[in-house]
Amino acid sequence: MIEPHFPYPPTMTLRFRARILEHLSHDDYRPAEVEDVARLLRVPAEEHASFHEAIDALASEGSIEIGDDDRVRLPRFGDVIEGKIKINPRGFAFVIPDTPTREGDLFIPQGHTGDAISGDRVKCRVVRRSENWGGSARRGSGVRTGARGGGGGGGGAGMRGGTRAVGHVIEVIERASRNFAGTLSRDGRQWIVQPDGRRLREPIIVRDPHAKGAKDGDKVVVEVISFPTEMRLAEGVITEVLGESGRPDVETQAVIAAFELPGAFPEQVVEEARAASRSFEKHAEGPWPDRLDLTGELCFTIDPPDARDFDDAITIRHDESRDEWTLGVHIADVSSFVPLDGALDLEARERGNSVYLPRHVIPMLPEVLSNGVCSLQEGVPRFTKSAIITLDGKGRPGHVRVADSVIRSAKRLTYLEAQALIDGRTAEAKQHARSETEPTDEVVRALRLCDRLARIIEKRRRSQGMITLALPEVELVFDDHGHVVDARPEDDAFTHRLIEMFMVEANEAVTRIFADLQVPLLRRIHPEPGFGDLEELRQFARTAGMKVPEEPSRHDLQALLEGTKERDDARAIHFAVLRTLSKATYSPAIIGHYALASDHYAHFTSPIRRYPDLTVHRALEAYLELTENGAQVPGGKRRRSLSQSLHDDPRVDDELALVSLGQQCTDTEIRAEDAERDLRNFLVLQLLKEKHLGDEFDAVVTGVLGSSGVFASLDKFLVDGVVRLEATMRGGAKRGNDGSGAAGAAGASGARAGDGAAARKGSRERWRAADARTERDDRNRKPDRWVVNERDGRLVSIRSGASIGLGDAVRVAILSIDLPSRSLELVLAEPLKPRGAGSTGGDSRDRGGDGSSAERRRRGRRGAESESDGANERSGGRSKRSDGRANRSGRGIGTGAERDPRRDLLSRDQRVEHKGHRRGFKQGRRGRRGR
Repeated sequence: MIEPHFPYPPTMTLRFRARILEHLSHDDYRPAEVEDVARLLRVPAEEHASFHEAIDALASEGSIEIGDDDRVRLPRFGDVIEGKIKINPRGFAFVIPDTPTREGDLFIPQGHTGDAISGDRVKCRVVRRSENWGGSARRGSGVRTGARGGGGGGGGAGMRGGTRAVGHVIEVIERASRNFAGTLSRDGRQWIVQPDGRRLREPIIVRDPHAKGAKDGDKVVVEVISFPTEMRLAEGVITEVLGESGRPDVETQAVIAAFELPGAFPEQVVEEARAASRSFEKHAEGPWPDRLDLTGELCFTIDPPDARDFDDAITIRHDESRDEWTLGVHIADVSSFVPLDGALDLEARERGNSVYLPRHVIPMLPEVLSNGVCSLQEGVPRFTKSAIITLDGKGRPGHVRVADSVIRSAKRLTYLEAQALIDGRTAEAKQHARSETEPTDEVVRALRLCDRLARIIEKRRRSQGMITLALPEVELVFDDHGHVVDARPEDDAFTHRLIEMFMVEANEAVTRIFADLQVPLLRRIHPEPGFGDLEELRQFARTAGMKVPEEPSRHDLQALLEGTKERDDARAIHFAVLRTLSKATYSPAIIGHYALASDHYAHFTSPIRRYPDLTVHRALEAYLELTENGAQVPGGKRRRSLSQSLHDDPRVDDELALVSLGQQCTDTEIRAEDAERDLRNFLVLQLLKEKHLGDEFDAVVTGVLGSSGVFASLDKFLVDGVVRLEATMRGGAKRGNDGSGAAGAAGASGARAGDGAAARKGSRERWRAADARTERDDRNRKPDRWVVNERDGRLVSIRSGASIGLGDAVRVAILSIDLPSRSLELVLAEPLKPRGAGSTGGDSRDRGGDGSSAERRRRGRRGAESESDGANERSGGRSKRSDGRANRSGRGIGTGAERDPRRDLLSRDQRVEHKGHRRGFKQGRRGRRGR
């Protein structure tokens, strides 16, 4: 076995390390003894020894502290910390420490960020100030020190013992980037580039734009040579001119540059790929003595209509007499074409994954492989690695044979084509076909067997606790030039789920082989939710009239989702569950995949586009060489020898190497997702700015922005915007006597000042009418005050009692759009109601429970294979009163609501601050009686 390289074996510390640190970092954590932490983390009794060793390891390295009271907490800030900085547009910042602390994130006052920009790794000096230091300025900032709160012993929000920890940036350790894409323009006598995105919001001065032939309005790439400070703007040089700003192809290249995505493959890499392709042609027609010949088996692929590479194929048989299934999942054998540590391998490792931007793909491997000999195209022999799984009548896996194999796909199917064939709609199937080959009766029978087996497997997995989030996704519609012209819901064919169920089975089957041998593997891990996150879900569920146990299991979450699926607020509940789930990542830790209810899970099924899958293929390659292509698997003492041989094989990385590789692959995946989201948002916002300014849309609240507003996502396009409640309540919630929706004075003036010229005529006239109706009243009206209800996180108006929170369905109008920063400003088109004044059914959306939504859209995989993978954009759900009723005065029935509910929203200090609150409450009650 591998000798550990640090005090405790990696599997012991890796399994619990992240969970312990995340639990101690939560806002609601209060110092507890080790056994209490183990109980809250639901550590099984047989794993308590490993848990205690992880605690000891974390304590010995200083990542946690165990006090004289035997309670566990995170350490405080030292005199100097390092971490990643996030700068607010108003000048202040937070630094997320490399090592979590009980004081959360370090607040950096305005003027003390040096020349750092968002995303940089910085070194900060920590100073302690009295609580009232910089009082008026700090209160005006509207922020709380410690963005991640103050878990770990009541040191809330960076405060302890009457002092507040703040920091000064003393050094930029590592720049997040020096290259920025932006639009060139002339400002007086100088030329500036307004950068895209939000990392750098101020313009960059360029001295000689004409050296690269750039002109006003061009999209350019700038390398910053002098970063901005409080006293000066950034300065840079243009390194590339991309073309006219706003063109989809130009904006695509700008996103590639801004996110530093890879470009063309180096010639050495391409030549190595060509050589691998040529070597295959020599053996394309066999014989294949070292491979399992499956060319005589009926095999087919099911993929999206626009797929260019096909990396998975299916075979299926059913023994009716024994009610036994044989499922074959055959994956492109990429490892046979990509030698370890060669130029091709090193390039693929650096890229980490393919990037799927709207209408543009950046492949991990050169097309001669990814779209050529590695792609399981119809009618030609292809090398594969196969997992052949036997399942009983209830879908439970039994014997598994893995092997190097060769297949010949009989038919390339699309999802909708396959679904139509299963349902007997032959004419419709032809409309969705992308190959000329007619489906035979044998193919149709096999598809219907697949449908039966997939539903059996799904039923079994649900009984095991698999969590499925039913949340919408949309497909963008493009014109010939790449502009977005519309959006439509994605198809919901069960064939998406069918393929996914089979891929999950194959992934698990391969991972179990290495788990049984105790051989490290790069896994796809998805930790179970922390106690604090589950408590937030419980609070939300209570407001929606649902009960969740104090320590809910997967089955409890399933019951919550199932019990609310027919309710108006179903999407809100699903949203709330999504917020509870953490992001799936890559790691050798034996943690399992919570949403899939899987103890051992790795990605094996997409080696063309994911490097982690390729590492699994390499380990499997070593295993197959030692087991006569999977036919002779030893047992007993010989099995221990097999395990040792795999540990010694250079194709099987040790755990420490896999930790580093896993972090890198997680980072490249996140970068790809962020780039895809950024370009998608730009293209959608470009459409909205040109065609829909002032128009109204249905939306759902996806986040709360302190006490100043909320984030809302447009249902049709799934893009987020900010609703500023002060502007909204000054006019946006007011309606004219004719009942028409009004964006209000703030909205109308905003549209006229900036983007009103592009708004539709009818919308513009409606806004002007609303302006005329409300402008006089608004001059005499003071802005409303909003506070956050600590019990359910909703925003409530001090004056009216109007309420808004996560998951609420709202009607919004588009106020303004800033394309460079991808910012969408919205205004409520209808007034909010007091919390008890009627039903508050909810509505919400998500990227399908998978941070890899771009991947799922392009591959058509729904739900389980990457269920909750990277739920890094957490969104909330909508609340409903537990009684679901309200009387005319707006008080809840049967809830003790004789007391005005707004009193409970304010602390004593807040009530003192809001002078005249008693009078306001009384007037509010009289007003409601009058209505």
